[in-house]
Amino acid sequence: MDENRGERRAFTHVRALMTHTGEGFIALTPEGDVRLMNEVAEEIFGCARGEFLGKAIESLGPAEIAKTARSVIAVGDCSQPQSVSLVLNGRDLLCTLAPYHDENACGVVITIRDQSELARSRKRAEAILQSTADGLIVYSSAGKITFVNNTAALMLAIAVDDLLGSSKDLWSICGLEPLDTFDPRRGGSQVREVTLEEPVHRVVDVRTDPVIDDHGMYLGFVATLHDVTAEREIGQMKNEFVSTVSHELRTPLTSIKGYVDLILDEEAGEINEIQREFLSIVKENSDRLVELINDLLDISRIESGRIHLKVQPLQVAERIKGAVDTFRAVLEQNGRSITVEVPNDLPRAAGDPDRVGQVLINFISNAIKYSPEGGNVWVRSESDDNFVRISVTDEGIGIAEEDMAQLFTKFYRVDSKLTREIGGTGLGLSIVKSIIELLGGQVGCESEPGKGSTFWFTLPRASADLVRTPTISGPGGVGGTVLVVDQNPEVADLVETYLFKRGYDVIKAHSAEEAFDLAIAESPAVITMDVMLEDGKGFGLLQKLTETPMTSRIPVVVLSIICDEGRSERMGASGYLEKPIDKDKLASIIDDVVGSVASPVVMVVDDDKRINDLLCANLKSLGYAVIAAYDGREAMVAVHSKKPSMILLDIQMPVMDGYQVIEQLKTDPATADIPVVIMTAHRFDDSRAALLDLAAARICKPIDEHELVARIQEVVTQKESQ
Repeated sequence: MDENRGERRAFTHVRALMTHTGEGFIALTPEGDVRLMNEVAEEIFGCARGEFLGKAIESLGPAEIAKTARSVIAVGDCSQPQSVSLVLNGRDLLCTLAPYHDENACGVVITIRDQSELARSRKRAEAILQSTADGLIVYSSAGKITFVNNTAALMLAIAVDDLLGSSKDLWSICGLEPLDTFDPRRGGSQVREVTLEEPVHRVVDVRTDPVIDDHGMYLGFVATLHDVTAEREIGQMKNEFVSTVSHELRTPLTSIKGYVDLILDEEAGEINEIQREFLSIVKENSDRLVELINDLLDISRIESGRIHLKVQPLQVAERIKGAVDTFRAVLEQNGRSITVEVPNDLPRAAGDPDRVGQVLINFISNAIKYSPEGGNVWVRSESDDNFVRISVTDEGIGIAEEDMAQLFTKFYRVDSKLTREIGGTGLGLSIVKSIIELLGGQVGCESEPGKGSTFWFTLPRASADLVRTPTISGPGGVGGTVLVVDQNPEVADLVETYLFKRGYDVIKAHSAEEAFDLAIAESPAVITMDVMLEDGKGFGLLQKLTETPMTSRIPVVVLSIICDEGRSERMGASGYLEKPIDKDKLASIIDDVVGSVASPVVMVVDDDKRINDLLCANLKSLGYAVIAAYDGREAMVAVHSKKPSMILLDIQMPVMDGYQVIEQLKTDPATADIPVVIMTAHRFDDSRAALLDLAAARICKPIDEHELVARIQEVVTQKESQ
C-alpha cells in the first residue's frame, strides 16, 4: 500500500513539472499509442488531450512526427534521439524524439519546442545581413559554410546554393592560393586584399573574424568582403594628381632656383648689393616653395607605401652633429645656442640616415623658430635595452594641453600670433610621426605654455646582424665627359653649367633615342638622366643602358622629379638626386661615381673615426677614391659591393677584427687577390702570425703620411702591373 502511495506521489511531481514547463511533452507506448500528453502539447496541437490518450500517434496529424516515432521504436535499444522541424498552425516547431525503456520494450518521449520567435529573429537578422553593402560568408567550427549573403555571391560570381553547406576554402573561393598560416581561431581580425575580375573588376578587402561565445568556445568565423575599388582608384588619382602637380611645379622651380643661384654666385657677372638683396628674397621664397612641394610628396609617398627607407646602423651623435651644423649660421645671427648632450657609450640605432636627419632638422628648426631671442636649445640622447631616445628641448612659447592631442596630425597648426607670423603647412610633424613609426619607433611631445617644449622620438637599437653598407667617395676634379639627358633644354643647360664649372665636359640629349646613340658613340664617364622623358621612356632607357654590353659599365645618376629612388636603384642606377637640383650634392655624387670608376679605390678599415676620416681625406687629395668602413663586418659587405684596389686594415677592431677579415678575404677566390696593408698600434698576435704573412705590407701607428703614401702607391702599382 505504501509502495503504491509513493508511486502516485512521484507521478504527481512529474505531472506538476510537465504542466508548468514551456515545452510540450508526449509519451508513446512501445506500440506507438499516446500514453501521456501535457497541457502545452495540447495547446500546440489545438486539441483536447482526452481525445488522443490511448490512440495511435498517427491520430495527432503531423506525418513527420509519426514516421520518425515509428522509426525510433523499430530501432529499439540502439536508438538515438532524432529531431524533426515542422510548421504547424503558423508555428515553427522543433520536435525531439528520444527512446525510453518500458520493461523489455522501447517507447518514445516527444519534446516539442516552439521556436517561432527564434525563427522570426533569425529571419530578421538574415534580412539585415542580406541588405548590407558588404559581402558576408559565415563558417561553422567544422569549416562548413552556413550563411552567404547575396552581396558576397555577386562579388564572387558564385551562386549561394553552390556555397551553402560546402567546406570550400575561403581563399580558393576568392581565387587565391590557400594560406598555410591562416588560422581563424586566432584572436583578432585578419585582412587580405583580393583582386576580382569576374563579373567585373573589383578590389576587395577580405576580413576574417573568429566567433567566440561567452564561455570562450570557438563557434566558427565570419568573412567580410568590403569593396575598396573606389578608394583605391581615388588614391591612385590623388597620387597621380600630386605627381603631376609636383612635376609641373618642380620643372620651373628647378630653372628658377638654379639660375638665381648662378646669378648670386656672379657666374653671369658682378651684381650690386640691392640686386643681391632682391635675388636673395627670390631664393628664400623659392626654397620655401620647394620645401612645401617636398612635404606634399612625402605625405603622398607615405600614404601610398612608396617611401624608400634605407635602414642601417646609425651613430646617433653623427646624425645630431650634422643636423646641428645646418643651423650654426642662423644661431650666430640670432644669438642663440644649441647644447648637445650625447653619452660616449650610446649604442647605435637602426634607421635611415637621411630620414632621421630630416626629423632632427624639423625638431631643431621648430625649436629655434618658436623660441624667443636668446633662447637656448638642447639636443639630448639616451638609451635603454630596446630603444635609443633623442629629444630636442627649447625655451619657447610652449603648447597648450588642448593642442597636444592633434599636434602630429596633418595640416594642424597651433593657433597663436607667433605661429601665424611664422607660417607653415602643418605637415612637418605629421611626416615626422609617419617616418619614425615606419622605422619602428615612437614620437611625442611634453610641453607647458610659456615654459618651452620637448619633442622626442625613439629608434630601435641596431641588432648585431644589421650592417651598414659603406659608400664610395671619389676624389674631386677627376674630370671626364658627362652625358646629360633631360627633355627640358633649360634644365639640361643648367646641369651643364654646374658640371662645366666642376671641370667636366658635357654633351646633352633630350630624348631616349638620342641619349642611347650618344652613349654608344661617346662612351661618357657618367650619364645623368631625368626618367621623365617623352612617352614615359626614361625607365626603359635606364634598363636598355644597363642591359647593353657597350653601355652596361657606364654609371647612371638619376636626376628626377617623380621621386622613385627605389625603382631607379633596382634598375641599376648608381646614384639618385631629386629636383630642384642642389649643385653641391650633384657635384659630390658625380665626383664619387666618376672617381670610383676612373681612380684606384682604397678601402680604409678602422674603428677610430678620427683616424679613418683623416686617412680618407689624405687619400682623396692624392687622387684615390675611398671607402670608409668602421669594423670588419662593414668591410666585408663593402668588398662584395665594390671590389677595392687595396685595403688599409686595422687589426684591433670590435665586431670583427682584422685577423678575421684577412682570413675571409684570402680564403675566397673572388677577393684573394686584393692587397691588404695592415695598420696597428698594438703588438701582433704571434699565434696568428700566419695570417699576417698574407698581407702585402705592415704599417705601425702613429702613421707617417709619407710612408703611407709610398706604401699605397707601391702596392697599387704592383697590382696594376700584374
